[in-house]
Amino acid sequence: MISINLEKNPDLRFRIDSFTVPDAAREPFEAAMRRNFAFIQTLPGFQGHVVFEKTGGPGRFNIATIAVWESQDAIDKAVTQVGAFYKENGIDMPALLARHGIQAELGQFSAVPLKD
Repeated sequence: MISINLEKNPDLRFRIDSFTVPDAAREPFEAAMRRNFAFIQTLPGFQGHVVFEKTGGPGRFNIATIAVWESQDAIDKAVTQVGAFYKENGIDMPALLARHGIQAELGQFSAVPLKD
């Protein structure tokens, strides 16, 4: 469970990734997602992870993930560590996505406080 309290934790950073996953690619995509989650949850500064599946509305993406990190420093270090994890384990994520026809839009975000 993720608790996002920006008053108490204004430095939270978010990795929000959106994917178009064809039905035939669902199994390998979910296997890769589980493998990635098992690794990132061991990293310092990781606060939680949620996976969303689209149930309605326009647009091409049908899966979205949000990983919450305690700070920009934590997310920057995680990006480096994930890259090293992929290299050590022979994982070529762009090739995996292309092989299964999965499209992705990846990004890092900070929350924007709404002003009255």
